[in-house]
This record gives sequence, structure tokens and C-alpha cells, in this order.
Amino acid sequence: MTTQIRDDLAQALWETLLLNSSNGRLPHGDIKRIADEFGFGRNVVGRIWRKGLTSMDSCVAAVVKAVWSRRGRKKVDRAGLCERVAQVPVVDRENQRTLQLATNTSAYLISQLIKEGYLWRALRRTCPLLTPKHISDRMKYCADRVLRTMKGGHYFDPMYDVVHLDEKWFYVKKVGGKVYVLTGKDDVPIDDPPVQYAQSKRHIKKVMFLCAVARPRGDWDGKVGIWPVVETYTTQRASVNRPAGVEEVRPVSMTREIYRDMLVNDVIPAIKAKWP
Repeated sequence: MTTQIRDDLAQALWETLLLNSSNGRLPHGDIKRIADEFGFGRNVVGRIWRKGLTSMDSCVAAVVKAVWSRRGRKKVDRAGLCERVAQVPVVDRENQRTLQLATNTSAYLISQLIKEGYLWRALRRTCPLLTPKHISDRMKYCADRVLRTMKGGHYFDPMYDVVHLDEKWFYVKKVGGKVYVLTGKDDVPIDDPPVQYAQSKRHIKKVMFLCAVARPRGDWDGKVGIWPVVETYTTQRASVNRPAGVEEVRPVSMTREIYRDMLVNDVIPAIKAKWP
């Protein structure tokens, strides 16, 4: 293997050899002595001397190596790669593999573009589609909340007398998730990871809840209440899970009658209970 030295050391070695030479010849033993002074082998010093002599015809001794900066595979032009990436539609750049196939490049180059800051992973946002009617309705809603003062000014309704109602779905069981358990190190108790059972992870039962919130004020967080949209029934037949004649709860579909019943019996009493 050829020994490589720094450019400044090669130049200093060549100049030292020139100072000790006479008519292009070195005295006997000078190569060994100079090699010991610089800490190199005799072959390295001899190679520098011969290389300098053979390049003296151009009036400049080419002892500084030009191999070190050009060794290895050339770096691929990043500007050219970015141009190829730009030709691929953004919606088709879902992952590195599809981007690799679309640009006909290697997975290494794609990962290098990400590592060097030429690419970054962004989330595809889903925004509401607003039609002209939606926009006009929103403007009308905002205009209706503008009130006039006694002095002729305007201000927005603080909406302290408004309660917002909405329905929200919740899963009865949460699939997956992480918990922290004790490992038993240093004689501490050992915990077992919790296990839950379901017939299918793709069909987890969901329950609708009716939520009521208002604008927070003072020491009140604005939460009026939340109620499940369910019904209680008595089981007619026995099963492996429960005997017959047991009261259980099951979700029901929200209808006008159920909504009115929850307003009268749940929401309005909860609002009155929050009054100061």
C-alpha cells in the first residue's frame, strides 16, 4: 500500500532535499538521515525525490499529491438529484421507496438528501372544503355576533350565555397503548403487563357521547357534562359471558326523541346546576 503524506510535509521534504543536493544528486546517506528527521521511511523520501526530479521540466516540482482529493467515488450532484425529485408530483412522494423508484436512484441517495437537509418529511393536511355557501354562512354567523354599545361602538358577543352541544364517538376498549411496569430491579415488585381480550381488533365497540361545554370563566373550566347515548336492557337468554335476567347497557342510535329526552333530563338540569 502506498504511504500518503500531507501536502505541506511533502513540500517541506522536497525543499530539504534540494538544499542538501548538488547538481541533482544527493550525498550518500542523506536520504536515510532526512527520512529519520521527518519520521518517514526511506522509500517515501526516495519517491518524493524522484517525483520532483521527473517533474522539473515544467519548472514546477509536482511533489504535492493530487490523489488524496480525488480518491474514492465522486459525490453525486445534489442539484441534479433535486431536479429529478421536483419532476415527481408531491402527492406521489409518500415514502422513500416510491420516491426511489420514481427518480430511478438508490435508497442511499434518498436517505442522504434527507440527512443533508434537501428533503424533509411533511404531513399531508386535510382541510375542510369550503363552498361559497359555507363562506357566506360563516360570515353571517360572525356578523350576527357583532353588538352595538350605548355610545355607538361595536363589540363581539362574549357568548357567556351559549352552551355548545356535540356528539363524540369513543371506543369501549383501547387497542394497543403503552404502560410502565416495574422490572423487579433492586428487589422492587415486578408488574405484569395488562392483557385485554377482544374477538377482533378491527371491530371494537363504540359508544356515542353527548358533550356540553360553554366558555370558561372565573374558576369554572366551562365543562357542563358528558353523557353516553346508551340504553339499559334485561338479557333474555344466558350466554358464556353472563346469565339470563341481568341488566346490561348497549349503545343506541341517536334519534330526535332520544336527543330531546337527553336535553330535558340531562343537559338542562346540568346547566342549571352550574348557575352561580
